[in-house]
Amino acid sequence: MEPVSSPVRSVMQNLDRHIAFTEREHRLISALESEPFAVARGDTLWHPDEVPRHLYSLHRGWACTLHRSEDDAEQVLDLHLPGDVLGLLDFTFTTHYTTAEMLTDGVVRAIPIAGIHRLFQAAPRVAMSLQAATARQQRNITQRLVNVLGNDACSRIAHFALEIHHRLAGTGMEVSNRFTLPLTQRRLSQLLGMSEVHVSRTLSELAERRLVLRQRQSIDILDFEELARIANFRPERFSDTLNPAFVGREPPTSPDL
Repeated sequence: MEPVSSPVRSVMQNLDRHIAFTEREHRLISALESEPFAVARGDTLWHPDEVPRHLYSLHRGWACTLHRSEDDAEQVLDLHLPGDVLGLLDFTFTTHYTTAEMLTDGVVRAIPIAGIHRLFQAAPRVAMSLQAATARQQRNITQRLVNVLGNDACSRIAHFALEIHHRLAGTGMEVSNRFTLPLTQRRLSQLLGMSEVHVSRTLSELAERRLVLRQRQSIDILDFEELARIANFRPERFSDTLNPAFVGREPPTSPDL
C-alpha cells in the first residue's frame, strides 16, 4: 500500500456532517489517524476471523463489505462511498465476520481501534458522531433488506439507484442524473439478491420504460418521480439529520435529568 502525497481530508471532516467539530476535536482525531495511503481495486482491508484493529476512512474510491459462506457463495452487505468510515459495525466484536474489499482504486486512512476508547473519553462528541455514522450504515443495510424482501425486481433496482444517488448527494459532491456506479453485474446481483441474468433483464426493462439506463460503470436516472413511485422511495429514511434530543437541543423531559 503506497503513501499518498497530495492533500487528503481527515476522517473528522467526513464525520462533521453529523456534528460540527471544534479545533481541539480535529487535533485529537488527527493525532490518531495514519497518513493516507493508496489501495488498489480488489485489495482487502480485512478478512473474516481477523481481530479488528483499525477503522478505515475512505477518502477516494468505492468499497464493499461482503460475506462468504463455507461453499464460497458471496453476498454483498453494503457499499461504501467516499466519506464513509469502514469497520464501524465490527470494531466492538472480537473478530471480523465480513470481508472489506475495494471496488476501485482509492485512498484511505487508518485509525487504530486501541486509541478509540481514549478518544471517546477525551471527546464525547466524536463518539456521538461515530455512533450516528454506525446507525446510518446499519439503516442502509436494513432498508436494502426491506427492499429486497418486499419488492419485485424493477422496484429493487429502482430503490437501489435512488439510494446511491441520495447518498452521493449527501457527501457534498455535485451529482447529476448520471453518476458512477463501479459495480460489476455479479456484485450488483449479490447485493440485491438476484441472479446476474435477472439483473440484466430487469435493467433492460427499466431502460425500455425510460426510467434507468445502465452504461458500463454508470447509471443514468431518466425519471426520478416515476422511479420513486415504483420503489416507494422515501429519502428522509436516509437523512443525516440527528435527533435533537440526542445532541442536547431539546430540554430533558424528566426533572431528574
